[in-house]
Amino acid sequence: MNLLRFSKQILQSIGLVLLAVASITSADEQQPTMVIIIDDLGYSLANGLGAVNLPGPITLAIMPHTPHGALLARQGAAVNKEIMLHVPMQNHAGLRLGPGGLTLNMTEQKFKQTLLNNVASIPYVEGINNHMGSALTEQRLPMQWTMDVAAELGLFFVDSRTSAQSVAWQQAQAQKVPALKRNVFLDNDTSAEALERQFQQAISIAQKHGSSVLIGHPYPTTVAFLEKSLGKLDEAGIKLASASALIRELKPHLNAL
Repeated sequence: MNLLRFSKQILQSIGLVLLAVASITSADEQQPTMVIIIDDLGYSLANGLGAVNLPGPITLAIMPHTPHGALLARQGAAVNKEIMLHVPMQNHAGLRLGPGGLTLNMTEQKFKQTLLNNVASIPYVEGINNHMGSALTEQRLPMQWTMDVAAELGLFFVDSRTSAQSVAWQQAQAQKVPALKRNVFLDNDTSAEALERQFQQAISIAQKHGSSVLIGHPYPTTVAFLEKSLGKLDEAGIKLASASALIRELKPHLNAL
């Protein structure tokens, strides 16, 4: 009888150990994560508030020295949205950059002071990403200066990847600046079919690789699409997170990306 009782206790102990192991294994399995960044905020208050009012941890990228940029940053921070500075950078097409633009002909001092002034114009900034920048992000030296400022201020960087030859993410890694890079643009085409296709592509990347970064703009069609589509992330087993939250998750693995 004592032997039978002892055997039951052993089996119960083994069962508890197996449950603990299963629990640890489950906790270690990271849920796929998506970051959604809304760029180009600051010029239109109505469009900007549409992005601010989206549910969940949407990341807001606000352009410097814009009429409504500071207000949108404060409104966004009040509802727990992460705020980024969306920095205009020189492009190959010669498109106008607007205030706070960074160009290839700037001296290091002018470049860094312009970037510092840009950050100061938007409250609650936690990170930086590039607006346009197909020319500037291909050059190591201006990207080094960008990361110098980011490191000094404790900011992360997201490479919008407006050029396939961008060295921004690599330079961030070299200078140990926390960084991500864009996987999908949501709304280069704002038709319903195109928005759905791009959204599903971002979902597929997150499911396959563990995370994805989706960048969109505060167009009314984009905001309306996200309002009705964000619930699909739960259905797909994907967690919506801010850019900095994903960086924290990826930190042990960033050098392998």
